[in-house]
Amino acid sequence: MKVAYESTATSVGFFRFWQDRFKAVARNRQLIKQLLFLSLTEQYKKTLLGSIWLVINPILSILIWLIMNYSGIYQPGETTIPYVGYLLLSMSIWLFFVSFFKHLATGVTESGRMLMEAPFEMEAKLVEKVLLNIVNFAIPLTINMVVLIIMGVSFGWSSLWFLPTLIPLMLLGISIGVFFSLIEVVFNDIYLIVNQGMNVLMFLTPVVYTTKVNSEFLQTIIYYNPLTYLISIPRDLLIGAPIEDWSGYWVSSGFALLVFVFVMHFFFNSVYKIVERIFE
Repeated sequence: MKVAYESTATSVGFFRFWQDRFKAVARNRQLIKQLLFLSLTEQYKKTLLGSIWLVINPILSILIWLIMNYSGIYQPGETTIPYVGYLLLSMSIWLFFVSFFKHLATGVTESGRMLMEAPFEMEAKLVEKVLLNIVNFAIPLTINMVVLIIMGVSFGWSSLWFLPTLIPLMLLGISIGVFFSLIEVVFNDIYLIVNQGMNVLMFLTPVVYTTKVNSEFLQTIIYYNPLTYLISIPRDLLIGAPIEDWSGYWVSSGFALLVFVFVMHFFFNSVYKIVERIFE
């Protein structure tokens, strides 16, 4: 444990720091494969429907919005595709972001005792969690795209930019999850508050409604919310909708990258110290 701590806590240059991270991932690629396989096979092991829950969960999460929309008591704003498809796609992207937080925020607690008993590099656990979330996102996304095609939505060449433009959203989700993994191991109440706060954050982001919602209050929040651009731009690219604010996307992407770099430096310079104090 001491060796692992000293190798990461030593003050090194920016490029050396990231070089060490990539080397650690390369060294632990076999362990990452094993952890990912175990996570994929065990996450729905005790359920009757198994991996079908990857499809059921997004559908259940949008039912209330569909009921409200078709009953006329909820006006999400005009969408370029049928609202069912818009909601399916938006919720998939939102869950992609939130799942990074939920998977990573408990990573230190899950790994703490193991780190003390059989030291390994935390890069392996982080990468495994990230890959698990990507796999869990790919399955419902594929099904959603099939549904969109059935609804008459066509995909053009611009749709190919959907996945690359999701990278800043992924970096921001990873950053939030990794940062709160250090807090959760010490102050679980704060983690629980933030976990519930993610539900509130969804209502301040154009996920279940469009950026053209009537409320002036929401319009102001939408404008200054970086998630607005990190979610809406990839979504619009996929369905071929007009892109209204590339500048907001690039500013938000720069913000996400800076947060990611800062959090990773803070995490790897702190995690082993925290684990030693909590689990010794």
